[in-house]
Amino acid sequence: MPECAAVAADKDQSEPRPGFLARLSAVETIVLAIISLIALAGLLLIGKGFYMKAKAEVSQVLLKRTFEAQLHGNPDGKPWPWADFQTAAEISAPRINRSAVVLQGASGEALAFGPAWLTTTPLPGDEGTSVIAAHRDTHFRWLKEVNPGDLLVLTRKDGRRFLFRAGESRVARWDESGINASASGHHLALATCWPFDAIEQGPMRYIVDAELIGEQRPVPLTTGSISK
Repeated sequence: MPECAAVAADKDQSEPRPGFLARLSAVETIVLAIISLIALAGLLLIGKGFYMKAKAEVSQVLLKRTFEAQLHGNPDGKPWPWADFQTAAEISAPRINRSAVVLQGASGEALAFGPAWLTTTPLPGDEGTSVIAAHRDTHFRWLKEVNPGDLLVLTRKDGRRFLFRAGESRVARWDESGINASASGHHLALATCWPFDAIEQGPMRYIVDAELIGEQRPVPLTTGSISK
């Protein structure tokens, strides 16, 4: 091998080839950075979604325990010491085997833990229309499965259990819901955001109207039984 060729070969072996990023043009580097940021944002959104769903499930376990304690005569119990709300009732749909503990005095942030009874409306089971609202992607994601004629069971923390019959579901703007809290009779309105697969909160609401059809005997406080 000629001397100059040997020197060139030694030079090629001693000098490392530039890395992948170094071989990219400025435009390619920018495009790669944008793709990486989008991928990272997607992972963060997925992680946040899993966190919110896990938070919703775990909180309902604690809320159910608190609600059972209320049925045993501890009306002022809280699911955790720093909670700024109390449990008020449990709503269940037996046909689809779904249920959720309903909060009283819940702020928007507390809706992450469960459905909220709007305290500006009558207590569920009383005269008028009581409104219970929840997030569409957690505690009321099953609302779209409720059919007209389905039985809805609402158990209050005082042990009274009310039976409602679901009517037709409807979609309306939040400020044009048509819900009359002072309407004659005993009604229940379950509301959540719509559409169900949307990511951002919008002005539309999915509402299931229900009418009281009867009341069962009070839940025995000695057993602590609640509707499932």
